[in-house]
Amino acid sequence: MLEAISAQDIAVTGLKAQRVRLNIIANNIANSQTTRAAGTGTAFRRQMAVLRGEPIKPWRENRYGVRVARVLPDPTPLRQVYDPGHPDANADGIVSYPNVDLAMEMVDLVSAQRAYDANIAVVLSNKRITQQALEIIRV
Repeated sequence: MLEAISAQDIAVTGLKAQRVRLNIIANNIANSQTTRAAGTGTAFRRQMAVLRGEPIKPWRENRYGVRVARVLPDPTPLRQVYDPGHPDANADGIVSYPNVDLAMEMVDLVSAQRAYDANIAVVLSNKRITQQALEIIRV
């Protein structure tokens, strides 16, 4: 027998995924000028979240939600800027800057925020419907 799909459960998985995505975007913006990332010694690389649909709970394979499957570095080339006075300049005076495009990050930020807001609306709508059902039962 198939179980009913809970909009609340699905929305909660969306909220979690979008929260991770928002944190990644914030980290990209914060490191948009980092020419020497901790641990690598090279310029920071933009990070991207890969979202995946999967069962909400392992024992409920017919109820799907979304989660961040992994976080990948953006493979686009780093920005090369001629600045021989910079401490991270190579022998030719070229400094590698992160491949973070602030305009693209802002577009992603707005997209993630809207998706987060849509999931909040589902949770609030579910709460309102439940309250109305309880009111019907009381009468």
